[in-house]
Amino acid sequence: MVARMSQRSRVRLRAVMIAAVVVAGIPLFWMSHPAAGGKPQPALAAGSQTTASGGSTARVTAEEVPITIEVMGTVQSRTPIEASSRVSATVAQVRVRAGDAVEQGELLVALDSADLAARRAQAEAALAAADAEVGRAASDDQRYRALVKRGSVTIKEFESAETAYRMATARQREAAAEVAAARAALRYTRIESPVKGLVAERLVEPGDLALPGKPLIRLYDAGVLRVEIQVPEQSAKLVRVGTALRVRIDATGEDIATNVNEVAPIADPASRSFIVRAPLPTGRGLRPGMFARASLAAGAERVLTVPREAIESLGQLDTARVVSGDGTVQMRQVVLGRARGARVEVLAGLREGEQVLLKRREARGK
Repeated sequence: MVARMSQRSRVRLRAVMIAAVVVAGIPLFWMSHPAAGGKPQPALAAGSQTTASGGSTARVTAEEVPITIEVMGTVQSRTPIEASSRVSATVAQVRVRAGDAVEQGELLVALDSADLAARRAQAEAALAAADAEVGRAASDDQRYRALVKRGSVTIKEFESAETAYRMATARQREAAAEVAAARAALRYTRIESPVKGLVAERLVEPGDLALPGKPLIRLYDAGVLRVEIQVPEQSAKLVRVGTALRVRIDATGEDIATNVNEVAPIADPASRSFIVRAPLPTGRGLRPGMFARASLAAGAERVLTVPREAIESLGQLDTARVVSGDGTVQMRQVVLGRARGARVEVLAGLREGEQVLLKRREARGK
């Protein structure tokens, strides 16, 4: 019994050794030739030549496929707006919060108007005084004009009256301008929305000091959106105004077809890329800041393809069996590209026109 078991062990060991020798003979390698510019050339697997014994074959064919550039982008508003103050005043009230929809002319922020109202009252009082002074000076001017004709006053006295009238009218115009400025400043205490849109950010709270030019509320117009993408400098020459663009918005699952309408003429020195923009439609749940994937056509390229059934995997290696003219089969390592339906791209390992052996039907059914 022990002897018989030892005999079985020896047979099993011999089979394992033979299998190891076969597997060791299959490693595939690449051959480079100077005439090919150092590019990988098809190489036969050691000991892989056999004779074809029936089976279906398919031809390695070349196809023209479009080249697409895929880049990342961001949804933006074409008209970002910052509502800011034109006067210095304390913030009295903030009427909106981020995300609120606002109408054009709607009040966003109210500033404390007490100081500006007092300034307007002072300007109006000064204007009233200037009006009265103009009235007196005008009366004197008319009176002296009549007197100088009768010789009752001297020319110098008449000219003094006339000068006083002109100075009074100048002070009147200055006071009127002060009133207009004070009234305008008082109107500026109401910060209203210049467009119909959404509040993106609230930058002040009651009690803060508003200064001229300081943003108080950021808004965007949801009716005019665009996508902004960065195209690498090596691909920028392929992009023009009017270039077709397909935009994928992951957040909404939208695939949107659009066309480039703006290409920045200067590259970003940090990323070495050009800014490209294209309009987006409204009413699809898009919001500024959303992540976008954009792809654009950049010509076509010629690629080799074979049926998926012609590819066999040995561990992490992909192989194909090439049928020669004399009926022998050569196993080759191949480098695959993208899948194209029932076929797959072959980047290296095969040549156009070669015949490849397909997997047997019974093997495909397993």
